Amino acid sequence: METAGYSETGLWDRLEAFQSVSAEIAGAQDIAQVADQALQLALELTGAAVAFIALLDDAGTRQQVYSRAADPSQSVTGDEIDKLFAAASVASSPKSAARMPDPGLNVYVGLHLKAGGHVVGLLGVAGGGVYTVVQRGALAILANQVAAALEVSRLKQRRQELVEALVHMRADLDRSERERVLNEERAKSALHIERARELAVKALLAVSIHARTGATFSAFYRGLSESVADLVGADKVLFWQLNQDRTLTPIAGAHGIDDDFIARLYPAPAEPFGNDLTSQVVYQDRVFKAAMSADESPAHRAVLEVLGVSSAISVPWRAGDQRLGVVAAYESRQREGFSMEDAWLLQMVGLAAGLVWQLKLAETDLNSTVYRLQKVDEARQLLLRNMSTAVDTARRRFASELHDDALQKLTAAELHLQRAADDHAAPVLDARKLLDQAEQSLRKLLFEVRPPALEVPGGFEETIRDRVAMMRTMTGIEAEIELGLPDDEPYEIKSIVFRQVSEALNNVEKHAAATRVQVIVRARDGGIHGIVVDDGRGFVVDERDHLPGHLGLLALRERALLAGGWCEVTSEPGSGTTVEFWVPSAQ
Repeated sequence: METAGYSETGLWDRLEAFQSVSAEIAGAQDIAQVADQALQLALELTGAAVAFIALLDDAGTRQQVYSRAADPSQSVTGDEIDKLFAAASVASSPKSAARMPDPGLNVYVGLHLKAGGHVVGLLGVAGGGVYTVVQRGALAILANQVAAALEVSRLKQRRQELVEALVHMRADLDRSERERVLNEERAKSALHIERARELAVKALLAVSIHARTGATFSAFYRGLSESVADLVGADKVLFWQLNQDRTLTPIAGAHGIDDDFIARLYPAPAEPFGNDLTSQVVYQDRVFKAAMSADESPAHRAVLEVLGVSSAISVPWRAGDQRLGVVAAYESRQREGFSMEDAWLLQMVGLAAGLVWQLKLAETDLNSTVYRLQKVDEARQLLLRNMSTAVDTARRRFASELHDDALQKLTAAELHLQRAADDHAAPVLDARKLLDQAEQSLRKLLFEVRPPALEVPGGFEETIRDRVAMMRTMTGIEAEIELGLPDDEPYEIKSIVFRQVSEALNNVEKHAAATRVQVIVRARDGGIHGIVVDDGRGFVVDERDHLPGHLGLLALRERALLAGGWCEVTSEPGSGTTVEFWVPSAQ
């Protein structure tokens, strides 16, 4: 039987403070604080070198370890703690002790921490002297106290977790309720939007149907106002037009509007920056909606009284930024009056009707412009025919005189020179050569002035080919030619096309110093399209007015414009020249 010595007397002194320390352990805020205070008390009660607590989960697996050494400088490694707990699984009662492998931790006492009949962990001390019965008893009491404190702390933590879970659940419920309300509102809004879209499509369809009839403005608005009345459920629909004097007047032919109603209406002024209701609807895109009820404003009731109706709605009528007036509906057939969906529909009708209004005005202007252009084109064609006739007559007379006079005389001179060739051979041969060149030039001029085959059936392409062959004979320039021309064009068109090609070839012969020319003339885009390309020296197009032969380039452009076509000349120094033209067909 063990007796209490002096050291045990000191122990009893410590036990007197045990109750207060136990109270502190019980009041700890969390498990870590409970473990820290319990380990400090275990060290003081037993005089051990190290104390430790291991917490177990519901399956009995070590989950968390807390340790503390009497001397902070002498730390205990994790491996040593694992060995101590391995020993604790063998010796875990106040009367059990085991020798540790490490001499520094020579004696070990380990106790189960039980709460509610379940082991929740282990409490152990090691490294002190021989533990007395009193020390082991105190350690057992501490173990029970720690187990209770740990369980209380766990319960608090679980309660806190439960409270937080309930708070989160409440927040989730509130969030779900808000989302439900929001979804209901969105569903209602979606229904309103869908209804408004359906009405808008029907409104656009109504505008489209009435716009395709080709009716007058009055007939168009009469049919459209009737369709709109059916869509919004109104007895009356009226378009108010904004005049140049900035007043609104009703357009004739409105649906459900009789003479008495018109008699009550008067031109309503509308100003861009006005504060009155009419100005705000026209210029500030305000929607006016009113019904005879107790909560309606006096100003709105006054408007209804002037119109003599029980309900009304009006929206701006516009085409882009242009303000055209107001679209209005009166006397709703619905008990609650007109809705914002009706306002949306009227706005769509106003925009679509504005586009139709602009389209019809543009169509009127276009028809007038087309009529004027037709007159101008008729005058141009008459001028072209007259000029062609006059020029052709002059060319015919010039060609006849040239053939019958100058060329005949040149031929006679050649015959005389041929007879005198025996006496003065060299001078006569030179003279004959010059006369021959002059005759070729005159025949070329005669060909260009009056091509003999141009008026002959099938002679259009033949004339162009002859002109290209003449260039090849006189200059030696190689040519590629592609033709695809109708032969039923009037003479003036054939003449213009031939002279465009001939003028372009003249410029090549005189100025280009080319070795190769490509000529393409085909029927295209309702006319005749031609391209003449050479590989000559080229020039700067912007400086052509200062170049020799610029009158020929000017004639190319003016001749094409006179025929109602166009001509473009492109060139770069050293890169050749391209002449491209197009002349409309007369068919």
